[in-house]
Amino acid sequence: MGDLFNSIKKGACILRQIGKGVSHLPDYEAYVEHLKTHHPDVTPPSKKEFFKNHLNDKYGASATRC
Repeated sequence: MGDLFNSIKKGACILRQIGKGVSHLPDYEAYVEHLKTHHPDVTPPSKKEFFKNHLNDKYGASATRC
């Protein structure tokens, strides 16, 4: 039963990564891990700030809505 649960969990993680890749959303958790590993002196932004920065980089800070 444990093997089945682990397989389902692993499959769900893979589907999540695929979904993020298709939608072009960055992976916040992977970014935080990268910062901890390679830039330990940098404080990671909050999840909200992270996605706001991503959208600003993609569309510009002055993007307007329709």
